[in-house]
Amino acid sequence: MARLQHTVTVAALDRCWFEECAALLLDVVESTRTGPDGTLLEGGEPVPGVRLVKGRHLRAGARYTVTQDPAPPTPGEAPQAPVETLTIGIREWRRSTAIAVEQRVASADAVGRVTLRLRTPDRPSGLEARCTLRDPAGGFLRRISGRARIDLAAWWAAVAAPAGALPAARPPVSARARHPLGRADLSIAVRPAGDGARKAGTDGRKAGADGRKAGADGRKAGADGRKAGAGVWEVGVTVAVRGRALLRPPAALVLLLFRVPLKRAFRQGIDETAARWNEVVEAGLPSPEELRAEFTEAVVTRNPGEAGPG
Repeated sequence: MARLQHTVTVAALDRCWFEECAALLLDVVESTRTGPDGTLLEGGEPVPGVRLVKGRHLRAGARYTVTQDPAPPTPGEAPQAPVETLTIGIREWRRSTAIAVEQRVASADAVGRVTLRLRTPDRPSGLEARCTLRDPAGGFLRRISGRARIDLAAWWAAVAAPAGALPAARPPVSARARHPLGRADLSIAVRPAGDGARKAGTDGRKAGADGRKAGADGRKAGADGRKAGAGVWEVGVTVAVRGRALLRPPAALVLLLFRVPLKRAFRQGIDETAARWNEVVEAGLPSPEELRAEFTEAVVTRNPGEAGPG
């Protein structure tokens, strides 16, 4: 078994900002309506490629299809057929308790199912995900399954814990992926980053105070200061990889031989992800209303034959 572990320091998110954004994005989804012309936003703009084919809109039992336009043909070539068919089913939709959806995908490269369940969506407390994917061409090695759990309530409790507090028995984020050749387990733990968190929080409050004195522009700068200075988190990422059954001895040998480059690549990947996160947060996050507008525009203007924004 190979065990990889690395810890990074990242800028913290403000919990109120996160929860307000989540609620506003759900408001956008719930403001949509369906009809003969497909799915429309509250203002009447069409949502490309999304159509209700069974049940009542955003109710348990509802089923939607998401189609993609074929990629634009090159000169002299025939138009391509749609590359992917996605079916989305609503298992549960209650803002006060849980939202659960199931996605089924069928393409030339993969066939499978993904289920997602968000607890207490108005103030998200946890997200659970499961997936199974296989190559439609078949083959023993061309399938994978996995599950993940994000306990948001435990996450917020961990980042608010006093200095010296014992870590929780279970990490707030965990995931497991299974393949015929082996298994990988991921866990992510978090805690306040000590003096750095206190200093960042002080800087954020100072920026907020300065902003209030400076008027409208200052209030915006103060809000940005509070978002960027809400604190600093110390995030520990652990991945354990092992072979399965008869493949365990040769897999262990391979992991042993490549342990050093694996650790180097693992740490580099975590460091780069943390750096990108810090750039986004410290640059000043959009207000919930700005994020809502960006989300609405992306839904309406995106070409369903292309990858989504971001």
